Amino acid sequence: MPFIAAFNWIHTYLNKLYEGKFLEETSHTMAYGRSFADLPDELLLEIFSNLNNEDLAMSVQHVNCHWREVSQDDALWKNRIFSPEFEMRDEEISRRLKNMPALRTLVLQRGTNTRILVRDLCRSCKDIVHLEFKCSHKISSAKLKCIVKNLPNIVNLSIPLPRQYHQLEFASFLGQFQKLTTLGFTDKYFSFVEDGVLKAIADGCPCLQNINLGSSNFSDEDMKYFLERKGPHLMSFTVRCEFSVSAHRLLCECSKLQHLCYDSNYSEDIQTTDMALLSKLTMLQYLTLTSFRETQTRGIPRIFQKHSLPNLVALRIDYRDGPEPAALTNVLLNCSQIKSLGVSGVEVNDDCFQYIGKCIKLEYLDISLCESITDKALEYIGAGCSRLQHLDVGSCYGLTDKGIEYICNGCQRLRYLNIDACYNITDAVFDHIIKLKELNILKIMRINILKGTNFNLFPSHLCCLKEFYIHCCYALDKDFLDKLQAEMPLLKVIGRYCGDEHGEEFDIDLEEVSFVMNNFLS
Repeated sequence: MPFIAAFNWIHTYLNKLYEGKFLEETSHTMAYGRSFADLPDELLLEIFSNLNNEDLAMSVQHVNCHWREVSQDDALWKNRIFSPEFEMRDEEISRRLKNMPALRTLVLQRGTNTRILVRDLCRSCKDIVHLEFKCSHKISSAKLKCIVKNLPNIVNLSIPLPRQYHQLEFASFLGQFQKLTTLGFTDKYFSFVEDGVLKAIADGCPCLQNINLGSSNFSDEDMKYFLERKGPHLMSFTVRCEFSVSAHRLLCECSKLQHLCYDSNYSEDIQTTDMALLSKLTMLQYLTLTSFRETQTRGIPRIFQKHSLPNLVALRIDYRDGPEPAALTNVLLNCSQIKSLGVSGVEVNDDCFQYIGKCIKLEYLDISLCESITDKALEYIGAGCSRLQHLDVGSCYGLTDKGIEYICNGCQRLRYLNIDACYNITDAVFDHIIKLKELNILKIMRINILKGTNFNLFPSHLCCLKEFYIHCCYALDKDFLDKLQAEMPLLKVIGRYCGDEHGEEFDIDLEEVSFVMNNFLS
């Protein structure tokens, strides 16, 4: 069967390649297997590159020795990712791994039997460079030792820490990865990680440049030792734990940092002047700041003064404890290269957005939960952000149809629009939304005065619309919605929308529920 399937696919491909002029006698000869050897490797590689992982691993390579050799060429597997579907059983995952000797990247979606998985991975996939486990995986020190020994080429690893009292030995094996550049601890929370874990990693891993410490709490001495040793080489750093002022100052000396996700977990030591030291990280391109106290957020505006972060392209600020609107103003005035900006829940006002036109490259904007803004802010955005593709104004309670009109007139490249819980929005808003010809996703959830009277405009104007979220719009007329779905059968309508509870539908995959019940609860 693999032979017949492979032949039929190649015959179809060559006919397409030669515009249907592929000779019948040639295909007849190939059907008996006498001309496969005449196909050059370059052509086979071109053909095989159009196959998925399943066909390449489970079919093509079993045709003959030559095809097996070509199908395992590095060029075919260099950018392929094997990420087993949630429903795929452990035995099937193992069977595929055994047939993917050239696999480079494995990303697991759910917990599996790690004893069998690690065994088959180490025996069959020696070229793995990117490996991602989930927090539900139990990776012991013995299993990690096996991975270090048999998969020495790993450069990117995401792995959960084991239980306490086993963490130091585990870290000692992590330090033995000689080519590892990127290390991430999955979000498996530990209130206290054994002292010395980061020291073992800092003393090893000579190529480490990027690290995500997950959500666990590391000791201050361990953190400072790591930043002293690895800080000068770090390009990416993600941390979600309490930080001392001395550790914070060491972080601000990491001059090569390009990506920083900094959640201080409301540390008490860091002061206003300390926050301003982040302006020294002039190479930063991506910055996320969350969970800071009032005394700390006062220093955030100073980070962006005098074009101190000229390379910044993505910024997310999430703090609700006494923020200053000046932070957003300074960003807009001093970060002209920014493409992505998120200030969800930040206490900003309309005037903060008057300089948003200076960010001419802005494509993504999340100002959800900014309860103080009104239509005036959207007027500034509509006038200054013609490249905008993603806009989230959910739970901005002061917005009306007029504000959305400003957006639809000025931001006609929008592909995503969320106006969730903007309670003053009416059906008239759709007269403006239909101007967004490239819109893919529209969310209008929790707006109880919408009836859907203008849904009839969608088929002729919103041809690109793929997903329509209407959860908890209880005044919607079901007839309007049914007609919309009849005219746009490919449109995915998501959510509960009918005021009659008996008519509500839940988006549940019963097969997936059954799979979980059978495999994890039995």
